[in-house]
This record gives sequence, structure tokens and C-alpha cells, in this order.
Amino acid sequence: MNEDHSNGPHVLVIGGGVGGLCLAQGLRKSGIRVDVYERDRSARFRGQGWRISLKEEGTSALRSCLPEDLFELCVATAILPATRMAFLDHLLNPKFEKPVPLLPHDVFFGVNRLTLREILLSGLDDVRHFGKTFVRYDHAGDGRVRAHFADGTVATGDLLVGADGTNSAVRRQLLPAAEVDDIGNFVYGRTPITPGMLDWLPDVLVDSFNRLIAPGDAAMSVVTCRTREPVPEAVARLAPGARLTDMPGYLAWMVSSDERTGWAAGPSLTAERFRQSDGETLHRLARETVADFHPLARRILDEADVPATFPVGLRSARPVSPWPTTDVTLLGDAVHTMSPGRGEGANTTLRHAELLRQALVGVAARGVPLLDAVGHYEAEMLHHGFQMVSASLGNPLMPRPSVTSSPRPGPRGAG
Repeated sequence: MNEDHSNGPHVLVIGGGVGGLCLAQGLRKSGIRVDVYERDRSARFRGQGWRISLKEEGTSALRSCLPEDLFELCVATAILPATRMAFLDHLLNPKFEKPVPLLPHDVFFGVNRLTLREILLSGLDDVRHFGKTFVRYDHAGDGRVRAHFADGTVATGDLLVGADGTNSAVRRQLLPAAEVDDIGNFVYGRTPITPGMLDWLPDVLVDSFNRLIAPGDAAMSVVTCRTREPVPEAVARLAPGARLTDMPGYLAWMVSSDERTGWAAGPSLTAERFRQSDGETLHRLARETVADFHPLARRILDEADVPATFPVGLRSARPVSPWPTTDVTLLGDAVHTMSPGRGEGANTTLRHAELLRQALVGVAARGVPLLDAVGHYEAEMLHHGFQMVSASLGNPLMPRPSVTSSPRPGPRGAG
């Protein structure tokens, strides 16, 4: 049952990704007024990625913020867990292999990013606003904060939360000196699991965390993504009102280039051009990079859904000092974006969404001054968030910053 804190602050969330939507669900569950503004035109407008791994702090936040039926839907539509970890050379010769222990099924699990986003959007139809590109904020005469959007509209609230990702427009205004390093890039893609595929796919690449590494460090990883329960059946059983896209089984793959020679396109392929490349171009780059890999590894790319290939630019935020607390704050990648080396990014963001929800419940239920609550949130968020940034950079599989810093990324708006 939702708590009634309708006299609490009105929260404006800029960005409808995992963190912003988890916060919105938690505030809605707690009876606190919230509106979410997302630059995309719909939940499916852009590539969401293929898989994220949820750990205890992430699932704990989801369990706290979501209605029970939606959390159970997350668990039911989770991806079957990996059974082993394997490192191989590019010809599939094993270098290291160990089993992955069985963990609690509702605490540690992988999810399809689009599925999770659609679950997080469920029940928010009246408070989420698509097609809203954030431009700037200012402060109203009555002490509240106003968000201005590219379409000329304005929203007014008591607290504005920038949850608009690595290229955050909110952060650019709040912390103009903040810097983000480009530390490399990957090509991500998807190959549907078709009848007979699992017969020719090497066993070591099925239901495993794996990495194939060639001389020079060009690398490829393959993740088997099959849901525990078919998505339509899980929706019908648990949350008939949810609108989820069916997710038949697929292989999610990642290719990174040789550290010495880079991508086949050469030095002209800057980080910005890489991020703007289309699926066909990126698939070609990936295919050329694995040209000397085992034929069965190459076959995975040959049978891929080519238009679904997309770029992932690896970014890592430099630590920022605490700033004077105001009615504008930040959440997730908007402040402490990190490399995926330890799989901590989404889990950290979810943890902080729950942390901010708890702080705002204190404002609504116990009369804690808003700026005091936000200040306590920011102190813990910054301390923990940049611990995770450092730990992710320390992962031996992740590149070190080369570094190219991006203090003022080009505008991308909300989301």
C-alpha cells in the first residue's frame, strides 16, 4: 500500500533511464508527487543495451521502490544465470575456467535493459513526459525551481534531479568544471538464437561469462540471454497491465579493438565519430576486428541482427568536490559515470535512487528541511559513487584512461 505524503516536495526528474524511473517509482509508492521528463519520444526510441547484471544493492533498491508485482516481474523475466567463467584465446583455446556459484535467484540476476525500463515505466503514464529535451533550469520567485525544455514548455517543482546520463545537461549547468574521461569504446551487438544454433555454438560460450582475447588484446565476449519465463506469460501471470516487449533468446556480444592498432577505420575514427556510427558501420568494424578469430566465433557476428549493433563509449567521471546544496541535485551517470569493468554502474545508481527516496520521505513524513535531506543524500552519494568509479577503473579487464577529458560534452538533453 502506498504511503500518503502528498504534502511533501514536488520532484522533477530529468531523464527516464533506470535511475530516474526507479526514483519515480519509489516516490510514487511513498505518495510524493513526481514528474519525469525524458528527451526520447518513447521507451523504445533508442538502443538501451542488451543486458545488465543486478546485484544485492540494485535488487534491494528495486524491491523497495517498485510495487511487489513489478518486482516479481523483474525476477520472472530475468536472464538465466551464467554457470561458469571462462577466458580463452581467439581460437577458443581455454586459458582459465571456473564454475560460477549458484546465487539467490531474486537477489542476483541479469535483465534485459529494455525489459527493465519498460517495467519501471509501468504505472507512470500520468507522470512521465516523453519528447522533453531539457535545456536549463532557473529559480522561480517563490523559491521553487523551474525546468525549461526545448519545446518552450516549463515545469516548476521543489527539487530538480538530474538523472540525464553521462552527457548530463543538468550537470553542465550545476557543475560546469566537472570532467569525464573517454577511456575506450566497444561495439555491442545481438544475434538471435535460431533453431539449431545451440548445436553448433561451442559449449564454453553458452551460459557463461567469457572473454576471447587475441594477440594485441582485440577481444570478444558472448552472453547467452534467455529469460527464465517467456515475457508474455510472465506479464499475464504477474502484471497484466504492464506493456512489455517480447524478448526471444539471443546472444549479446561485445567486440573491442586491438589496443595497438585501434579499429580498422584508423585514427580518423574519433570517439565522437565512433559514437555517431550506424549499425552497419559498427558491425563491419567488429567483423574486421575478429577476422582472425575462430570460425565459430565469427559466425556469431555473421548471423547478427546488423541494424541492432550500437556503440558503447567507455567514460569515467573524475571526482568532484561537494557543492553547496540547492534545490538541484544529480543521480547516477549524471555525476559519477563509470566503466562497466565491475558491473557496478546500474547497481550504484539504483542504490542512490533509493537513498534519495528515503531522504525525501524524511522531508514529507518528518518535516526534515529539504536542503538538509538533499545535503545528506549528496554526501553519501558522492562518497560511495566515486569509490565505485575508482574500483571499476581498477578492474584488470578495463583500459586505463588515455586520457581524453570531456568537461563539457555536447548537448543530448534529458535521458
